[in-house]
Formats: sequence, C-alpha cells, structure tokens
Amino acid sequence: MAKVFEMYKKIFVDANVILDLFDTKRPFYEDSLYVLQMLLQNDEVKMFVSSDMISNIFYILKNSFKLGPDKSLDAIEKITQIYCIHSVSAEDIEDAIEISKKNIFKDYEDALQYISASKEECTLIITNNPKDFKNSAIDVKTTKELVALLDL
Repeated sequence: MAKVFEMYKKIFVDANVILDLFDTKRPFYEDSLYVLQMLLQNDEVKMFVSSDMISNIFYILKNSFKLGPDKSLDAIEKITQIYCIHSVSAEDIEDAIEISKKNIFKDYEDALQYISASKEECTLIITNNPKDFKNSAIDVKTTKELVALLDL
C-alpha cells in the first residue's frame, strides 16, 4: 500500500468520491471506501478538499440523499476532521474563471477544484469522473485504478 502513495504526499479528493461514501448504491462506493481506508492508514499523506465543496456536499447530502440537516451537518463535521480544507480565495475564483473561459476545463466547479489542488501543491487528484480533469497537469486517478494498484 505505502508504495502506491510514496509519490503522492498531498492528494486532492473530488466531491464525487466523498459522496460515494454516503450511498452504498453508488457504483464506486466500495472502491471509494477502500481507497479512503487505505489513505487514512497512511500518516504521510495529506488529503485535501476545497472550502466550496463543503457547502455543495452539504446541499447534496441534505436534499438529494435526503439525510436531513442534522445528519448532513454531522457528515460535514467528519469531513472537516479527515481532510485539510483549502480556503478558496478571490484569486482562486478568478483563476478558475480564466481557465474555464479558455476551455481548459469545461466545468467551472472542476476548474476551481483543480486550482485548489494546484495551490496546495497536490500531486494527485482522486476522482470518479476523470474526463472532468482531462487537461490536468496534476496526476488523476479513479478509485478503481487506485484499488487495482493497492491490490498489487
């Protein structure tokens, strides 16, 4: 396990991976859970999310996953205990707008996640929608790809 993460000391985790953990019916639930468990066992790795993801995840948990406000707040609290939070700045927003306008990233939200990962000097983005990060200069892996590497 440690060999897989030797070159990845700072890892950005996309919202879709975190959301997988809250719904056993999602197609990547098991892979996402396994990868998170392995990462939590590695003290040398820091996992990052962006501050804007927190409100998005809360909204999805409360409204789409129907967890309600109390359980959704508990989930957010756990997320903030596990992950380092990159505080999105006005400069980050401007940078994300710029790369979105240049079509480097088609989706503004993904552009902002990419900017956050860059600012934290992450060397890996974990996502279950790799097409969203096809123009990333940062290595991108799905949880399925990481499970295959972890099981070697």
